[in-house]
Amino acid sequence: MATAAVNGTELFYEDLGGSGPVCLLLHGGLGFDHTHFRPDFDALAPRQRVVYYDHRGNGRSGRPPLETLTMEQLADDAAGLLDHLGVQRARVIGHSYGGFIAQEFALRHPDRLEALVLIDTTPGQLGEGEEEDTRGLAPPPEFLAAMSTPPANDDEFAAMGPKIMPFYFHRPEKVDIAGHMARTIYSVDAMMQSMMVLAGWSSVDRLHQISAPTLALFGRRDVITSWPQGERIASRVPGATLHVFEESGHFPWLEEHDEFFAVLTRWIDDLG
Repeated sequence: MATAAVNGTELFYEDLGGSGPVCLLLHGGLGFDHTHFRPDFDALAPRQRVVYYDHRGNGRSGRPPLETLTMEQLADDAAGLLDHLGVQRARVIGHSYGGFIAQEFALRHPDRLEALVLIDTTPGQLGEGEEEDTRGLAPPPEFLAAMSTPPANDDEFAAMGPKIMPFYFHRPEKVDIAGHMARTIYSVDAMMQSMMVLAGWSSVDRLHQISAPTLALFGRRDVITSWPQGERIASRVPGATLHVFEESGHFPWLEEHDEFFAVLTRWIDDLG
């Protein structure tokens, strides 16, 4: 566990070490942190050097002015962390909001990207010629009701977690949600700012510029970022591969762990 001075703030990161290619994991939320990935993605470590970190304003990282939390800055922070680590190129994995940042990183820093993995995310707002953003499964009314009143502080945000997290899973009774969230440090300010940023962001009309190998992984039962969002991405990134997990919601590595890592590691191994 360490911190890096990056672009005017401190980024908390965990570097599992190793001498293989670097795999940089970008967590979602925002307002959550990297602990949602652990320990599951530690399984990638024998194949590469795995690095987790918390985005600015999130988790154990610094709290710079909220106006610095933009999609472009978040992408530049990822590049800055690679600079700190002395790494030129990385395999980048982004989940949910981390997938937005990963796409922006791929577009802003193509020379730093070896391969891209996007998990249950979207390419943002409508692009040119898109008449509708196919949502797939709609969030249930109970989820929308729970989200209708924004939390006023970090404690309220943390208390909201157990109420909304079951909607992120296809079969929540089979997942240790409390254990999954136990180490999370919440930031309501980051969450609110991230929603404002997302409202004005889209990668759709730029995705054709991504030339790195790209894998999109989606849960068929995800009501937050539905699998048709994967089609929006894969149809625009040259050579991209889309894999849909039939019995998963927003966290396929928790609901279909073995299949998820079989698909991911096979694809990674094929990179050479």
